[in-house]
Amino acid sequence: MLVLFVDRMKTPGEHAPRIRPIEFHRTKYGRELLIDVIRTAGVKSFETHGAPHVLSFYEIFLATRGRGTLVLDGRTYAVRPGEVFFTSPGQPRQWLVRNLDGLCLFFTADFVEEFFKDPLFLFTLPYFHRDGGDLHLSLRPEGARMLGGRLRAMQREIHRLRADSPHALRAALYETLIQLSRAYGDRVGEPPRENATALRLRSLIERHFREHHRPADYARRLRITVGHLNHLSRRHLGRTAGAVIRERLALEAKRQLVHTEASAAEVGYALGFKDPAYFARFFRRATGRSPTAFRARSPA
Repeated sequence: MLVLFVDRMKTPGEHAPRIRPIEFHRTKYGRELLIDVIRTAGVKSFETHGAPHVLSFYEIFLATRGRGTLVLDGRTYAVRPGEVFFTSPGQPRQWLVRNLDGLCLFFTADFVEEFFKDPLFLFTLPYFHRDGGDLHLSLRPEGARMLGGRLRAMQREIHRLRADSPHALRAALYETLIQLSRAYGDRVGEPPRENATALRLRSLIERHFREHHRPADYARRLRITVGHLNHLSRRHLGRTAGAVIRERLALEAKRQLVHTEASAAEVGYALGFKDPAYFARFFRRATGRSPTAFRARSPA
């Protein structure tokens, strides 16, 4: 049995999480390879009735068998053959499916970014990093067969790994991501095209929201004034840069309060708040409830 995932070990004194963090197994095939394709039936570590978990990498899953539901970042989706599900790093999820089978493509950001030198590419796709957006796609039988064929071809390339296989796999991944983006646009609707600076802002916030809470921190990295940053943010993201940062902090706080046993103060410290009282006020302004009340009213 091939090992699919490696769990992050708990550090001394750390609360045992209710949600299981899963890291990418970079040396599963002997040398480092940052992409994999598997068929999920029979893989013990692909839990279909286990505890919620969160991935540190990207995943695209094509269901070929099974019925049930997937709870992905707070939204519930019906699982049935022909459905495709998109998981971005950090999104909590739980499979509640009987007789699940399908093809699972997963890869790290490094696999894409190190080759294309474009840290924004994954943020331009309509199905990744879309908090509150639709994270699934219903394919017609022909589309599901085509996607399945692409994934199986990538799986064969991985199983007979050669020196140039990473290049072939990057090319196949890139084509697959674009084809799925087009299919998503045809079925769900094309998202508005974002300004390049707004995309960079979203990418920077995703990477640094725990340590940088001020728009000035991001304006400095983008080499523009705070006023210009807020102008671009209002125009292309619909709210100020400060609001985008606060929304990301609140989203992560809610995830941690629901899916871990860390105290509210510990959640605040992990998100860069040095004062628990200030974190509590921030959270109440963002959600209308205190951290304790939010946790009490959330499903276990």
